[in-house]
Amino acid sequence: MKRPMGLVLALGLCAALAVVAGCGTATGGASPSGWESTGAASAIPDRGGRVRLFRDTFGDPVPEGIAAGPDGAIWFTDSGNDVIGRITGNGDFTMQTVAGGEVSNGITAGPDGNLWFTLQESPGRIGRITTAGVVTLFADRGGSFPQGITTGSDGALWFAESNGRVGRMTTTGRVKYFNVAPSDATLKGIVAGPDGALWVTQNLVNGSRLSNQVIRLTTRGKKTSYTVGAGPDFICVGPDQALWFTEEGSAAIGRLTIAGAYREFSLDDRYATPSGIATGLDGALWFTNFGSGIGIGRMTTSGKVKFFNVPGNPETEQITLGPGGAMWFTSTIPPAIGRITTP
Repeated sequence: MKRPMGLVLALGLCAALAVVAGCGTATGGASPSGWESTGAASAIPDRGGRVRLFRDTFGDPVPEGIAAGPDGAIWFTDSGNDVIGRITGNGDFTMQTVAGGEVSNGITAGPDGNLWFTLQESPGRIGRITTAGVVTLFADRGGSFPQGITTGSDGALWFAESNGRVGRMTTTGRVKYFNVAPSDATLKGIVAGPDGALWVTQNLVNGSRLSNQVIRLTTRGKKTSYTVGAGPDFICVGPDQALWFTEEGSAAIGRLTIAGAYREFSLDDRYATPSGIATGLDGALWFTNFGSGIGIGRMTTSGKVKFFNVPGNPETEQITLGPGGAMWFTSTIPPAIGRITTP
């Protein structure tokens, strides 16, 4: 692993890194100028045409995190190439290298109209990319291998660290930390809840053993921990205003109300390893399955599950709601960005 310089690094790609990329303005669904474009990818559809997989052939791709951008495109992290990718609804890819950084699996639309992402470094760094492709990296000196990231109710960026901390960063790069778990605990998913607090999954403890905790953290730093199933991973706010999260160790989906009532929904599939989760416009929870080959899952709030096959039996990683109500997801094997239409 590379080690960060320990200073805020402003990588304005119009100047210091113009060799890597130029600057431009994104308009509508067009690609920002100056990016490295891989052109339109051929979509591989399933038999019903509901699921389409857009293959990523850029370098040695490992697409992981994914988020809908303010420009109507889908943005994703690629830890294999250390780039931030952008794909339009038509399947046009553009890639921006994060020079000197090791991209992680967290990305979110920020309060300032930019995309914010995490880097898998210790001490950590947090990145910002404009829709025109300009990257700035901010020091996360008290963090370690940051994972998920979200915008809080206070307009700051909040992120889960791998040293038992939650970080809070303003859009100018000022950081504050909250110790919410043991220093050897890996925090993974994070989301702003309907109650204004941050909800964080503790995925590992002792560096490698699956944990069973979900943590509620107020913006003032008060924490409450709840015991759930094994290996809580990514987390979202459900259509019922409860917190929903995947449990990779239990092959289940967990639900936690803001009052702390927990319920577990088994996927009844011993090979299922749920990972990403997001709420669709259809009022259901959509989730990925990493390493199971059973595609994308959909669960109603009453626990009824349906699986959708994805071409090539991929390992799907994270998922988000995109423009028009479709769900978009990342696949690490084969490397691709997928789209599934909702009912």
